[in-house]
Amino acid sequence: MGKISAIVGVALAAFMIFIIVADSAEANQSIRRVIVDVDAGPDDAWALYHLLSSPQVKVEAISCVRGNTNVTMVGRNVLRILTAMGKENEIPVFLGSDERLITPGLVVDPKDMYFGADGFSDVDYSHLPPLNMALLRTGAIGEHARLIEKYPSEITFITLGPLTNLALLLKVHPSTRQLIKEVFVMGGNRHGVGNTESAAEFNFYNDPESANIVVNNYPGLITVFPWETVSLDHLVMNQTWRFETIVSSTNPVVQILNPAERKSLGEVDNWMPCDLLVAMAFTNPELITKRKQYPGSVELAGSLTRGQLVLNHQKEGTGNIVIVDDMDHAAVERMIMGLAAECKACAGSG
Repeated sequence: MGKISAIVGVALAAFMIFIIVADSAEANQSIRRVIVDVDAGPDDAWALYHLLSSPQVKVEAISCVRGNTNVTMVGRNVLRILTAMGKENEIPVFLGSDERLITPGLVVDPKDMYFGADGFSDVDYSHLPPLNMALLRTGAIGEHARLIEKYPSEITFITLGPLTNLALLLKVHPSTRQLIKEVFVMGGNRHGVGNTESAAEFNFYNDPESANIVVNNYPGLITVFPWETVSLDHLVMNQTWRFETIVSSTNPVVQILNPAERKSLGEVDNWMPCDLLVAMAFTNPELITKRKQYPGSVELAGSLTRGQLVLNHQKEGTGNIVIVDDMDHAAVERMIMGLAAECKACAGSG
């Protein structure tokens, strides 16, 4: 009888080990690994906050690119959000390119920059604990390649600013073209509607060559959130809703973003969380209600259309560019309210 009990005990133990290993393997399979590339205005910060608050998302690295401000300021803004969440020592932050790929950068008066000279509307955050700027690392492109080779076909590259870092990765480490799972892009346009020049969107216009390289060198699916989509009336919240509905007295991330967004919005009653829409669609693809697929490229030579994403409408349904045309705005609003209400991932939260 004792032998039978011992055998049963061993069998049960083996079975439990099998269940634990199986559950662990299933959990690992459900993890969605990402590299997030940002130019860190408040909209990027909302996207980072959402991704870092999503249990099944593993942010392997954050890289910074010049866009809303210079790359060091971008890094500082990223650190500010990570520090508020208590994750500054968990997620590596890399300083990437501080200039566009080929032509000289645009000369812009800091007073004319939408999010101020520092990307966070030049708000005084001196009341907050000082940031550990030594945490900012260099070597973004090499680290991207290392991670992508470590996790082949597992990493989604989410780019929320100019595409310079991703373009450099694809050219310096061409083997990664076949190893990136998919790419999500905030940028470009659908019908030639621009927000920087008449026919170009900010991120693509800031580095058209890089956008062209990404579109023409990455063979996998590129999910694009163009300017026409993120500026749809029902996806643009109003400032009243933003500050009456999702102002929080306890959420440290929202406390950081409130003054930065109030200052940049001014009297304009629109709140357009472009980058957050991209992050939410990645974590919850059911939010996308309309999409179409095309081949396409980015115009480089046009005197009026430089930086425009040009789609081949005659070949709709083919190609690797997936254009997101609409999202479930009611569900998006509910998710934003839930995200802002509580910060379970933040430092000091219960």
